[in-house]
Amino acid sequence: MAGKEGREIDGGGAFDFGQILKDIQLDAAADADRLHADFSVDIWFCAFLRRFARFGYFTYGPITIDVRLVADVVERTVVPRSGPRRYGDDWLRFSLLLADEARRGGQHAIDELHLLLAFLRWPEGLPARVFGELGVSREQVEAFSRTPPATAGEERLYSPEEAAAYLGVHVQTVRGWIRTGRLPASRLAGQRALRISSSDLRSVLEPVLPGDV
Repeated sequence: MAGKEGREIDGGGAFDFGQILKDIQLDAAADADRLHADFSVDIWFCAFLRRFARFGYFTYGPITIDVRLVADVVERTVVPRSGPRRYGDDWLRFSLLLADEARRGGQHAIDELHLLLAFLRWPEGLPARVFGELGVSREQVEAFSRTPPATAGEERLYSPEEAAAYLGVHVQTVRGWIRTGRLPASRLAGQRALRISSSDLRSVLEPVLPGDV
């Protein structure tokens, strides 16, 4: 997922949702086999985030998640299976929640936005922990999904993590520039999340003279 100017998930028809969900399923299956674990919501959540991550971060509207941290938690907390891989009880319950999301949206096909909204509603495990710490509601995500994507002439907004990856510096360097006023930033209304415009991001770049190289 990306921001409004380049979102990969919008609940519309720009993608073959069936194929993308199959790809996530394959990713989750590979992770489960590598970890010798059953299918679980946590493993699916990690595969979902990784599939839409950019520069190691999953970003969609008010949501920014460090996917590497989520993957690390999954690897440290997964319960090894004792037999053939199977779907865990939590996944069976989550699939009912996922189907309910599709029905609420008046659709028969399940897309990636349904997955995200279902993860937001899931009351346990990693999804509940991550979204609880972020303080993001499904209402905020639904509101963002209804806003039209930015046109080519509009500026892109970067999270501090995306800005750091774009510039090739540590994220704390970017946050330091914001604190000192060197790099302008804005805060999402009612949230702690910061966003930096592409033009402001270019303001920290200085031209290099031939003799300086």
